[in-house]
Amino acid sequence: MSCKYIIGSSATLDHAVAAWRECDPQANLQAVSVDPNIGRLALEAILDALALEGASAFVAIGPEHLNFRRLAVVDALRRRGLPMPPLLSRSALVADGAAIGENCWIGPGAIVQHGCSIGDNVVIGAGAILGAGASVGASCWIDDGVVAGRDAKLGAHVTLGIGVFVAHGVRIADQCVIDRPGRVEANVTGKTFLHASHDGPIVVAGA
Repeated sequence: MSCKYIIGSSATLDHAVAAWRECDPQANLQAVSVDPNIGRLALEAILDALALEGASAFVAIGPEHLNFRRLAVVDALRRRGLPMPPLLSRSALVADGAAIGENCWIGPGAIVQHGCSIGDNVVIGAGAILGAGASVGASCWIDDGVVAGRDAKLGAHVTLGIGVFVAHGVRIADQCVIDRPGRVEANVTGKTFLHASHDGPIVVAGA
């Protein structure tokens, strides 16, 4: 039986292994723990030691550093030609025709409506909702219970925390972190950070 390597760290790795076991009880799963801050050479050494012929993989690392940590592992696996099919919870509701990229994780009870497009390496948390026609760029993290309305557009490397509601048609540009519960009613420019601990948004300029 071909092997599926689940590569990640801490509780996120444990949750991913459990989710894959529920989704595919017959799969030959092998958990590989890596430090999310691992250097390139150390990561390459770990991957070189794996028996990759005929295998597939899934990367389960949290949203550290705008999800670039997770992306680094995904890119290393891509260079080795490993398929990384998405993980769709059995209780998730995904409309026919919704486009879902590789190494995506659609959590329990999540709803992905008709016409949605989800880029590679995206996490959609438990109970999250993507309205019809919503699009999510690559390497986003959408936490449990988040709602993105109809035709909402999320750029790449966006993180949305618990309690965020993105209104219909709103656009959130690349590399934004919105971690303050509440409705987002207006478009958000790139590299904007909105946290509950700050009175207003922080925009990173010239980065």
